[in-house]
Amino acid sequence: MVDYQSKAPGVYFEDISPAGPIVGTGTSVVALVGQVATVADADVGKPFSVTNWTQYAKAFGDYRKSLSFPYAVRGFFENGGTTAYVVPLKAALDQAGVTAALGELSRLADVSLVCLPGIEDPALQQLVIDHCEEMGDRFAILDGTAELSLQPDAKLDKQRKGLDSALGFGGLYWPWISVLDPLSSTGELVDVPPSGHVAGVMTRSDNAVGVHKAPANEPVKGAVDVSYLLNDAEQGSLNQRNINAIRVFPGRAPLVWGARTLTTNSNWRYVNVRRLVSYIEDSLLQGLRWAVFEPNNMALWKALERSITEFLTRIWQDGALFGATAAQAFYVKIDEELNPPAVRDLGEVHVEIGLAPTRPAEFVVLQLGLWDGGARLSEA
Repeated sequence: MVDYQSKAPGVYFEDISPAGPIVGTGTSVVALVGQVATVADADVGKPFSVTNWTQYAKAFGDYRKSLSFPYAVRGFFENGGTTAYVVPLKAALDQAGVTAALGELSRLADVSLVCLPGIEDPALQQLVIDHCEEMGDRFAILDGTAELSLQPDAKLDKQRKGLDSALGFGGLYWPWISVLDPLSSTGELVDVPPSGHVAGVMTRSDNAVGVHKAPANEPVKGAVDVSYLLNDAEQGSLNQRNINAIRVFPGRAPLVWGARTLTTNSNWRYVNVRRLVSYIEDSLLQGLRWAVFEPNNMALWKALERSITEFLTRIWQDGALFGATAAQAFYVKIDEELNPPAVRDLGEVHVEIGLAPTRPAEFVVLQLGLWDGGARLSEA
């Protein structure tokens, strides 16, 4: 800031550049809602920020028999998670408790992932999906049932049919994972819900590559095995229903082996596409607040176009958008066609943005042919 007190009285010009670069918002803060071992009555249903397992255990107690929530919290931090909001509940979760918890989470702008570890009730899980869709800046990571059956009309099938996310704001993961039981002195395994671990995997992938990478083909740290060993045909059935598998392959730790959302809309089929677009939307909303109450004229339109284009160019350069050039990867339109006098009279500025997000290569098809000199293998 210029020290005008040291200058002679008069009129001075000072350049101000309100349209600074847009900074991407965070994508790695998880909210975990569930039953804890100990909590004061006054703290029930209130979000508490924790940054490691020791802090959680000190505040809410550690492991208890038949209490899966602490394993999920530990799994989040083991897999690369750094910050979590824990919403402690005393008794088994019901609609009133979950609704109240989600209401509290709606006040926290930095939450990007929401989990109900161990909850299999599709009605409660749907509340989380609806919350994420309404907020627009977060994604629901949900646990499939603990029941070990893939038969038609089994619990997993009924659970999936009870969930819907037209815009892809939730993902379902199955089966449960097996971890060393800290309550056992003989090294026994215990099956726990995967959502907390998967949330950690997502934050680890975000930090290593970016939110545009599908959080799949990633090891689940802390997991020794899975409760149900899937074969390819069974996973094919899960894939058709957009249920993300956790699998074990020879010589490998359990892997997240799916990246689909709970929608039949092909535009929002993949977890990374949904989360990338939410990230872009949230970043633009936060980064363009300077434009509110500015004169609605061509100068403002050009400034908005420059800021958005600069931000999306960085997104494209990071590999999040598909195209050999930035023009192929996205477009930004703000003109008189979108903003006729009737729109401007309402004090509104309309901007149209088109994106070409990268999608995961779920199926790498190899074409094998024979020729006189031997065999030739090529990718298709």
